[in-house]
Amino acid sequence: MHALFVTVDGGGNLPPALGIAREIVRRGGTARFLGHEPQRRAIEAAGFAFEPVREGLPYEAAAPRSTLSGLRDLTAVFADAGIGADALRLAAAAPTDIVVVDCLLLGAMRTLIEAGIPTVSLVHTLWSYFAGQARGPVGAILRLRGIRMRQVLESPALSLVTTRPEFEPPAASFPARVRHVGVVWQDPPAPPPPRADPPRVLVSLSTTRFPGQERALRSIVDGLADLPAEVVVTTGPAVDPAILRKPANTTIHRYADHSALMPGAALVIGHGGHATTARALSHGVPLLVMPMHPLMDQPAIGAAVTRLGVGRSISKTARPAEIRAAVVALLDSAAHRAAAIRLGAEIREHDGAVRAVDLIETDVHPRPAPAQRRELFPDQGRPI
Repeated sequence: MHALFVTVDGGGNLPPALGIAREIVRRGGTARFLGHEPQRRAIEAAGFAFEPVREGLPYEAAAPRSTLSGLRDLTAVFADAGIGADALRLAAAAPTDIVVVDCLLLGAMRTLIEAGIPTVSLVHTLWSYFAGQARGPVGAILRLRGIRMRQVLESPALSLVTTRPEFEPPAASFPARVRHVGVVWQDPPAPPPPRADPPRVLVSLSTTRFPGQERALRSIVDGLADLPAEVVVTTGPAVDPAILRKPANTTIHRYADHSALMPGAALVIGHGGHATTARALSHGVPLLVMPMHPLMDQPAIGAAVTRLGVGRSISKTARPAEIRAAVVALLDSAAHRAAAIRLGAEIREHDGAVRAVDLIETDVHPRPAPAQRRELFPDQGRPI
């Protein structure tokens, strides 16, 4: 199988794509990537060829934006047909059996399907989140840009959801071509070792910059300053580590290898990104979730963590004392740790990338005939 992956600079959306690409290559196929320039380093470090978008809109997730400008820029990229044109060019330039498109790139997805390219959607968080957004403000803005979000989301031959079904709300329902494959491993997860003394608390908020993120990091560091714990903070590209004070129990890095830090952690404090959440749980580590943006999937992930008993969620504006109290309660909670260990064992039963490639190999239909292609989106105009 020869696969082209079409992705967007969004942080945690990339690891599942890389994991599925590795599985395709392990089976003797090839995989290459089209994406935004800030993704180049991670993709090439994983051993894949990378091509930056040319006709598509540029985008950098770590650039500072207000809530309004962030929504404006994101929806423009979501609706952008130029990325689809780039994908068509690359698909024609080398053997391509399948194009795996990030589910956020609705304009690219529509362009590829209308061109008759076998297309798979990669859904890197809860399907129910995107279904809900189609009815909300994001869906409304996309309609103004010429995209009917729900219609495009349900149009691929196969949608791979890289989470476990129990993360979805209990009442959620799914179209037949939407398949939950489970967590795609970022590194080979292992059973958690005995808890260290002092316990390690890993703090990792989004690599995308959100309003209030710097304040939240300051509050976390201040709240845990005198806690008998080893606190490790990774800021990523969005926040300069120099803005944070460094208590004696805390080390602060822009980048650190989470594959080395997660297995020995007693708690992860995150923003509710699915990739970090799933990675922590795959190692049996409970979480404290502080969602950074109300319109992202982060509040829904925080709700799932709370519902499953593997952690809890608090506001990003929580004061240091409230954060400290939540951390102490979770570190002392045998129930939360036991629930995280049980869920981690279930996640480690299979790598979602294996199921994803199995489904691609068996469920993706041949290229539709030209007459079928013209009727896929009969009532939609082009994005403005």
